[in-house]
Amino acid sequence: MIPIFVTLVEVRPLPGCEIDPEEYNGASVRCYIPAQNEAEARSLFKSTLDECFFELMDEEFFVQEDLVKWENPESEEADKAMAEARSSGEVIFSDFVGWGHDDPDAYPAN
Repeated sequence: MIPIFVTLVEVRPLPGCEIDPEEYNGASVRCYIPAQNEAEARSLFKSTLDECFFELMDEEFFVQEDLVKWENPESEEADKAMAEARSSGEVIFSDFVGWGHDDPDAYPAN
């Protein structure tokens, strides 16, 4: 079975993104990445961010799912996302949690 890498990141939507960059300054999202190794996972992740018009702002973690102990190992949402990533061969995003430009923790303008 192909390994799944999981990352929790903050991204900024760029022009052309489905998330309106005029409305949102950034978003936090967990991503599920099917790959044989971390280098392959990072490459697929980066190309997916580029295709979706996201700028990576911060990475909290990037781990192979089966090599870590999770705080909620019975998460149905995570199980579903991992199964979808394995079957599609694509990066699967969890729900985005976004913030606007007036948020005190918003990223400074480019």
